[in-house]
Amino acid sequence: MHVLGLDRVIIATNDLTATSEPFEDLLGLSFGDLLEPTTSTDSGGQDVQNVISTAGIELVAPRGSDGELDRFLDEHGPGLYAVSLRVADLDAAVEELSQKGVETVGEYRANDFAEVFLHPRYFGGAMVILAEYDAPHPSETASLPRRRND
Repeated sequence: MHVLGLDRVIIATNDLTATSEPFEDLLGLSFGDLLEPTTSTDSGGQDVQNVISTAGIELVAPRGSDGELDRFLDEHGPGLYAVSLRVADLDAAVEELSQKGVETVGEYRANDFAEVFLHPRYFGGAMVILAEYDAPHPSETASLPRRRND
């Protein structure tokens, strides 16, 4: 497997606005528009909404109240949820990990962007996501920074 580098860090929260404000006010980061996958399978089987910064910080919040992200927040509270790594060949990486017994728990594919979610039990409790894309990452194409009305 060829890991190209860190793709992004995902932080779970119940309130995107409250969580994004310190990143914006204290660190000067900007987040793009609110993203809401159209189906739960678009987000690895979860009903979520998220915002992404060009620095690679993604904030994710549940839209419902009965998904994996809700359970994570109930058990652990807001904080580090997942780390995404960019790989050269996602299908080959998944096959290699499958042969080593690593279980996937979801995937997301859209246009030239694909990612697979790996079960947290293999990585010290943190979900690891493997991502492959030829097009610019969604954080690079996020709309101009502006305040959201959540």
